[in-house]
This record gives sequence, structure tokens and C-alpha cells, in this order.
Amino acid sequence: MKALLTVLISLALLGQAEAQEKIARVGYLTWKDSGPYHEVTTQGFIAGLRDEGYVEGKNLVIERGSADYDPDRFKVLARDMAAAKVDVFFAPATPMATAAWRANRNTPIVIATILDPVALDFVKSLARPGTRVTGVTTMNNELTAKRFQLLKETVPGLKKVGVVVDEAMRDSCTQEVDTFNTAAKTLGLSLVYVHVDKQESVDAAFRRLSTSGAQAVVTTLVSTRNGLEKEYAAAALKYGLPSMHEMDYGASFGGLISYGPDIADVFRHAGRYVGRILKGGKPAEMPMEEPREFRLTVNLKTAKALGMTIPQSVLLRADDVIR
Repeated sequence: MKALLTVLISLALLGQAEAQEKIARVGYLTWKDSGPYHEVTTQGFIAGLRDEGYVEGKNLVIERGSADYDPDRFKVLARDMAAAKVDVFFAPATPMATAAWRANRNTPIVIATILDPVALDFVKSLARPGTRVTGVTTMNNELTAKRFQLLKETVPGLKKVGVVVDEAMRDSCTQEVDTFNTAAKTLGLSLVYVHVDKQESVDAAFRRLSTSGAQAVVTTLVSTRNGLEKEYAAAALKYGLPSMHEMDYGASFGGLISYGPDIADVFRHAGRYVGRILKGGKPAEMPMEEPREFRLTVNLKTAKALGMTIPQSVLLRADDVIR
């Protein structure tokens, strides 16, 4: 009897050890593995996983796959991750999520920046996804309209606005472009689109905006994943264009205004979703989140360089003012 008890205890301890040593595998699809956007969002994602007790090198392996701005590569990367039997896909944007959805019929998927996952049939509703997809959604019509409204308050007589779109995402992120068109029409603005695919094309794109008669420029989430926020801000200043930035760090890089959610925090919440799924949570029953707080930052140094005066109505609402 004593011997049997010893064996049972040993088996129980062995089972606990095996459970403790179980390594979770996450497939992380990204546009690029460098640059400001990648660094900020990855740090947030890793922090979210850590909040749930998952640490790389201890109980977590992250299979990273960068498409290097070629959306067609996501198909291959997702299939490779499925073959490696990742436990969860982290596929922040539309092209990543689409590739992950098609690569495997069962593996859960966490998203972070898709405008309307319901319209794309990834989920049935934000409150009850009802599928193997859940996560965070960061963009909405109201937010886009708010950015345009802030520009109208800041730039007297604003009628024409330039919009920068990443060439690699023009076809895969049509929802975002539709949102801009709708918001601009509502506010009586006309838009001029320029497409950027690399650093060398930034100057020419902003020169085209200047000669087209654009009075301001907006960089969007569909133009910031390529890590060129600093270059956008510098080009806007060079051609005398007040700039509105999607990323909350845009104004700190020299843009005039940035307004949006804390993108690092968005990805931190996405990391927590992944951690909860790794612990056994079911995506179908995990309500999706939307950011609750947004930060408005105004760069008075840039305003001075542009010869502009920021209205008090805007300054009084700013969370941060760079002097």
C-alpha cells in the first residue's frame, strides 16, 4: 500500500511538472520586424502576455513572421505557422487575419486593429464574437471624423486634405479608405490620396499634395505600419502642411497634432486576449474591446515653424502640449 501511494504521489508530481513545463506557441504575423510602429506595438503585446503569466524563454515561444510589406507573403507565413502547430495566431490587421483564417480551420485568432470585423465576417458581433476570432478593434467612423474636425478647427478655411496610404495596404484595407471618404463628405472636405511604399517616395508624395492644393495632411493607420512617421512629419513641415497623425506618438516626432488611442496599450490588451486563450478561454465567448481613452497631443514648436496659432479651444482639450 505504501509503495502504491509513493507511485501515485510521484505520478502526480510528474504531471504537475509536465503541466508547468508546457510551452505555449503563438504565431505573430507582422508587416515589418523593425521601425517605430513595430517596436511600440510589440512591446505592448509582450507586456500583455506577461500580464497573463507568459514569458518568452520560460513558457512561451513566439513564432514571428514578417511579410516585409508584401501582403501575399502572409499566406505562406500563416501556413508555416499552422504546420508548426501554434496554439494561437496573433494577426492584428485584415491581411494577417485573412491569411490566418484560411491557413487553419481551428486555431484561435486574436486581432488588434481591424476597423469592422463584423462586416468582414470574422465575428458575428463585438459583444459575442461567436467564432474563433476575438481581440481589439481600434478604428471607427467617429474617430476619423474627430480628426478631420480637429483639423478644421486648427486650419482656417480648410477644404482639401491630403491622405497618406501605404501602397502595400491599398487593396487589403479598403474599409479604412471608405471611412475616410464618408467622414470627409460629412464635413464638406475633399481628399487627395497619395500612396507611399518606401522612405524614398515620401518627399515626392508630399510634394504632390502641396502642388495639388491640399491645406493639411492626415497620416492614417493604413500608412503608419511602415515606420515612417518621422519622415511624414518632416515632409509635412517642409511643404508647409499642418499634419494630423493617427499614432499617439506622431506629434512627438514633429507632427502638428496626433489624436488616437494609446497603440501600445491596444496591443497590450491584445496580448492579454492571447494569454487568456492559452489558459483555455474560448474566443467565441470573449467580447471584443474598443479603446475607451484617446490622447490629443499638440506640438507648438511645429505650429510656430508653420506660422500657425493653435486655437485655445484645441489647446484646452490637449492631453499633452509640446512647447
